[in-house]
Order: sequence, then C-alpha cells, then structure tokens
Amino acid sequence: MLLEVVNPSPLLAQDVIEIQSLFEYPVAPEELPTMSEKSNYIVEHFWDKLDLKNKNTVDQNALNHAFRVYSVAMRFADRETTLSANQKLINNLVKNPTLLLQFTKAAEENIYGPRAEFWIDEVYMQFLNALSANKKITPARKGKYIKQLEAISNSKEGQIAKKFKFENRNGSSSSYFPMSTPTMIIFGDPWDTEWRMARLKIESNLKIINALDKGKINILFILPDKKDGWEDQVNNYSPKWSVGAGENLKEIYDLRMNPSVYVIGSDGKILIKNSNLQSSVETLLKQLKEE
Repeated sequence: MLLEVVNPSPLLAQDVIEIQSLFEYPVAPEELPTMSEKSNYIVEHFWDKLDLKNKNTVDQNALNHAFRVYSVAMRFADRETTLSANQKLINNLVKNPTLLLQFTKAAEENIYGPRAEFWIDEVYMQFLNALSANKKITPARKGKYIKQLEAISNSKEGQIAKKFKFENRNGSSSSYFPMSTPTMIIFGDPWDTEWRMARLKIESNLKIINALDKGKINILFILPDKKDGWEDQVNNYSPKWSVGAGENLKEIYDLRMNPSVYVIGSDGKILIKNSNLQSSVETLLKQLKEE
C-alpha cells in the first residue's frame, strides 16, 4: 500500500512523493454495528501488524501518516478503550527510546501541534509522561516535551488557574490570580489582523459592556512575551480591560492558539481553554446567568 504525501505549499510536480506504508492498516469487521464499536476495534488492533520488537527506527513520514489514521479512529472510540489501547502501545515502546521519541513526534503532529486537525490531550500526555520518565533519552532531546507536559498539566479544564506576573500598559507591575469574579484571559498578539477584528466585536458586545460596568466579569488581554512597541499597539484597548505583557507564559499555560483564550469561573477553575472566541464569550456570559 502506497501513501501520497502532499506538501502544503502550492502544488508542484516535485511536491508529491510516494512513501511505502509501514504496515497494512486494520479494518473493523462488518458485523460490528456502530461507529463506536468499529472505532474501538481499530484502536485496539491498529498496531498489531507493526513488529515493534524487531525495529530500532521507522520512517517518520510513514509513521506520521499511520498515526493520523489511528487518531481518526480515536475520535469515535470510547475514552477508556482509547486510553487503554494507547497505554498498551506505549508499554511496548518504552524499551526502545528511539521509537518512543518517533511516536511522540507523530502524536505531536497529529493530536497536539498547530497542524493537527484535532487535539486529544489525554492521549498525548500518555506519550509525554512516558518520554519524560525515560532515563535513556537525554534531557536535551526531551526538554521541549517536558515543558509541553508542564503547560498542559497546569491548564486542564476544571483545574485552578495558575498565577502569573505581567507588566501593565502603564508600565507598572501586576499579577493575575484567580478571583471570585468570572474572568476571560486572552493571551494574544496585538499585531494580528484577525485578532484586531475580533477585539472590536468583543468591545462592542452590549452584554459584556454591561457586565464589565457592573464589575460582574473581568477581561484580561496579555501578551505571553513582551515585544518592542507592544504598549503602542494596545493604547486604544478598552480601559475596562486589564492589558499587559508577561514573560515566558507559554511555560505556565497551554497556549497553542493565537489568541489562546481561557475562561475562569468564580471558583478560580478553568472552564474552557483554547476554544474559539464565540464559545469563550458564551461561556463567560453563561456564568452571569448562573449567579
């Protein structure tokens, strides 16, 4: 079976290459009646035909493609089945640090990184935990993944939001810490054109304006890292917002989107993260109805 890999740049003849697949992907039995059952079968048997014991390394592009197919099945499989099957895979990888690293890279590509079609953090964390605990992998090679694990672990929905320091637009120092007021934190880039358009919609939302006036919600716009001239870019932001710039906040919060938006409830717990602005605004306003 051959795979076709297409470069995302404008198509040229040399952009299309053929890669030999690692193995034949499983097909669920026809007698399984539901999508969930079929997906469970594929997840549980996906790697059966890949002989991990006799391989020190595999072609990374072919592995990326295989993992993409695997991840599609995970979307529709039961959570418990997915986590159990994936942990079984990892248990077979831990004695081969090179393969473990390759699989983690494939997982990053397909269920975590910016090019992933969807994110499955629980599964990705299984790889990160195994990688960070593997003593045969050097700190230099797993340093990035340890930081990812820390950021994701700090930022789970239902967890208390982490404190952080930032510089206000007026130059003074300040800190964020969870308060009893529902809060939306927008970690973003004021130079981004799409964000500029989205900001205007938020600032003109009457429900948000009224809630801010009454002190029922808080909104923060924070640059994860200070950039030269950032103060000039935010000088016309709503005076009702807390606006500032931090340093290395990607090491504290999981900031995979631009902007990355977090909504924090009155109990200080993360209600939603890295969702689109519309869903984030709806989640924030919903807190007013529940008071």
